[in-house]
Amino acid sequence: MQGAAPSPDIGVDRSAQAPSERGATAPIATPSRGGMSLVLPVVVGIAVLIIAYLLLTGRSSEQMPVAGQDAAGARVADDAGTAPAATGPRAADAASDRAAGPSRAPATVSAAMLDSAFASDPRSAAQRYAGPIRVSGVIATMVQPGSTPALSMEGRTRFNYMVVNFPAGYRERLAPLAKGQLIDVTCNDVQSLGGTTILSGCALV
Repeated sequence: MQGAAPSPDIGVDRSAQAPSERGATAPIATPSRGGMSLVLPVVVGIAVLIIAYLLLTGRSSEQMPVAGQDAAGARVADDAGTAPAATGPRAADAASDRAAGPSRAPATVSAAMLDSAFASDPRSAAQRYAGPIRVSGVIATMVQPGSTPALSMEGRTRFNYMVVNFPAGYRERLAPLAKGQLIDVTCNDVQSLGGTTILSGCALV
């Protein structure tokens, strides 16, 4: 009788095979992505810094004065010992006012405003509206009799009249005018007498 065939497992060390089996089933390690996760924040930060730098340099260039303009003004101020003169429309108007002097045409004031000023405070009105003065108003009555031609204008109301005196020989110039007509006159003097505003030395504009 033949003996039983030896078992294939007899004499085999299983502990030696275990590592190979564990190695076959162990998961494969993947490389870490930590390096890639840091690249994006760095790029964004650099872009933000570049944009901020461009914005700051643009604003500073807008605020910079025109080359030579402030420097010239500073040299003038240093030489004269005063601040540089202002420029612009207001400065030009002020310069023209000074150049024109007293010969410049006076500003126009309405007859109602002028009469109201003299009715409320004749002294301050006489200082404020010292001649020559230009007045615009509506004719209330036509040429009055007398050696000096005169007419009246509506004052602060339709029933308050202002007397407008013209020089001798001016009657013919006043003839074409009519009651209710709006006229402008320039006068050398204005005063209040007995509550009535009187313009003297006037001429039609």
